[in-house]
Amino acid sequence: MIANLEALTALEAEGTMTRAAVRLRITQSAVSKRIATLEAELGQKFIEPAGRRVRLTAAGLRLLEKTRPFMASIKEALLDDSPPEGGRIVIGVSESILSSWGAEAIAQIKSEIPRLEIHLNAHRSPVVLDHVRSGEYMLALCAGISDDIPEFKAEPLFEEPMVIVPAGLQPIDLIAQSPLSVLTIEPHSATWHHLDKRLRAFSKMWGFSIHVEQTLQSFTCIAQIARCGLAHGLVPIGVTQSLGIPSSCLVRFPDPGLSRPISLVGRNTTFANPQVKAFHRVLSRYLSTHPVS
Repeated sequence: MIANLEALTALEAEGTMTRAAVRLRITQSAVSKRIATLEAELGQKFIEPAGRRVRLTAAGLRLLEKTRPFMASIKEALLDDSPPEGGRIVIGVSESILSSWGAEAIAQIKSEIPRLEIHLNAHRSPVVLDHVRSGEYMLALCAGISDDIPEFKAEPLFEEPMVIVPAGLQPIDLIAQSPLSVLTIEPHSATWHHLDKRLRAFSKMWGFSIHVEQTLQSFTCIAQIARCGLAHGLVPIGVTQSLGIPSSCLVRFPDPGLSRPISLVGRNTTFANPQVKAFHRVLSRYLSTHPVS
């Protein structure tokens, strides 16, 4: 049925069996057979002669009008499910993502799309976005992205939980120690810009507050410092998992929790690229089956 409708669409656009055949890359007799089959199946005449050309009847025009949206959806679905033949994606990834769960996610994408070349770069999120803005990178896999990026399209992937690595991995009571002094990411980071607003909004609900005693530029360093007993550390859970810190030693925030948004960012035109579509699709599927929580 789909091939027959495509023949009718080509005939409407080209006006002759010969040109429709060239457009579809089949023989003229094959075009005629497809349309004849369509007419026999539906019991209506869809074409009629018009001098040396052929035109669609009213029934044929109505059929295409009703089926065109469905045909477009079917083609889009088939294209989206087809792996790209190759190509190259240049992507910048937040350091804390690439040093934790991001590398495994990229490896999964490479295994499913082996002919796709992925050129990786690691920076802090604001730097990654600057490279996308300048056109050096096609995409950014970032944390803590705000809505204030009108020139970009940000596709939310998930919310990564933030946890406290207690000093020396010793148990602590959050409420008993309010405010809790922590070591966390430097204040100019995209993640902290986002977390600060949530901490202010949720502290009364939780019954305790967080006091930032010192900041560093690396979540991995913060987690290691906390594990060695030098300070409590506020870090993404993916970083603790990559370092092998037991989940039982972590302190999680009460509901509604504390998390940082993870997004795939690029320009609208970039997301229309077949290679980027495939990259995005496999990444989303990987995160749904390997939740970072």
